[in-house]
Amino acid sequence: MKYKFEIEKRDYSDFASGRVLYNAPKTTAFPVRLAGEIMQRACDILKNQGAHSPYRIYDPCCGGAYLLTTIGFLFSDKISELIATDLDDAVLRTARQNLALLSREGLEKRKHEIEGYLEQYGKQSHQEALASIGRLQALLGANQIDTRCEQRDITDLSPYPIGGVDIVITDLPYGNIARWGGAVEDPLPRFFENCHRALKKNRSVLVITADKNTKLKNELFQRVQHFKLGKRQTAFFLPV
Repeated sequence: MKYKFEIEKRDYSDFASGRVLYNAPKTTAFPVRLAGEIMQRACDILKNQGAHSPYRIYDPCCGGAYLLTTIGFLFSDKISELIATDLDDAVLRTARQNLALLSREGLEKRKHEIEGYLEQYGKQSHQEALASIGRLQALLGANQIDTRCEQRDITDLSPYPIGGVDIVITDLPYGNIARWGGAVEDPLPRFFENCHRALKKNRSVLVITADKNTKLKNELFQRVQHFKLGKRQTAFFLPV
């Protein structure tokens, strides 16, 4: 895959999981450069449809909300609301902690927490984390992002509480796909249906990253872009 937007490699150590952003057990951090690339591609697709920011963005398999929080910092001027749901209630505690960082109050609270660690343990890593908080504060600036985080099974076809979303963006859990689909044998069709429900019916985009073996297609969507990078594939869809 050739990068279209994130052409130059940058230092993304401020986003290292566990430094400022919280780390959720049994979850992985999403590559920051890739997150920036797919977000800008999604915004470009919306722009070509005549849509304009700020956007409402939803991750239905959010895990610890690392991906959403990273996007929030990098594109705070383009986002009005971030919505995070996951089947696993245990990881949502971390998701709420990370999304709370997308505010001056949240970053100040994290700063005081790390200052306490520095005073107690005197580690260089804590000093570096404080420097990262300063840079993240600068990225966020005066922008205000609303956040919403709740437990939800994306394969549950009961009346769906989330709608009017501009961008659905998610990194599907790897391995046995049934792990993120509750008791459903094949969760992908239900996943696509609920994403279709959540999105605006025009001027919206679905972005899925998954392992290379997952077949990313559905009759409710038209695939408009696709690329592979390492062990991942990413596809962009328009609702039909």
